[in-house]
Amino acid sequence: MRIILQLSLLFVLTLIGEAISSVLPFPFPGTLIAMLLLLILLWSKAIKEEWMQESASFFSRYMALFFVPAGVEVVENLETLKSSWIAIVVISLLSLFVTFLAAAKAVEITERILTRGKA
Repeated sequence: MRIILQLSLLFVLTLIGEAISSVLPFPFPGTLIAMLLLLILLWSKAIKEEWMQESASFFSRYMALFFVPAGVEVVENLETLKSSWIAIVVISLLSLFVTFLAAAKAVEITERILTRGKA
C-alpha cells in the first residue's frame, strides 16, 4: 500500500510538472520540472527521504525495463538510422561526456550541501 502512495505522489508531481511546462512561453520538459519539484520538497523536508525509499528502489531495480521500448524502436528504424550513423555516434559520445560531467558536478554539489546541513 505504501508504494502505491509513493508512486501516486510521483505521478501527481509529474502531472504538475507537465501543467507548468504547458503554460511556459518556452519549451521545457515537464518531467524535469517534476524532478525539480521533488527536489525542492525533499530539501524543504516537506517529504522525507524515507517516504520515497520503496519506489526509488523499485525504479532502480527495474530501470533496464524502461529502455526496452527505445531499443525496439531503434531496431525497427535501423534503415533510417544507417544514413546518419556518424552524426548519431558523435552526438551520443558528446552527450555522454557532458552527462558524466554534469552528474559528477551534481553529486559534488549535493554532497557539499548535505555535509553543511549535518554540521
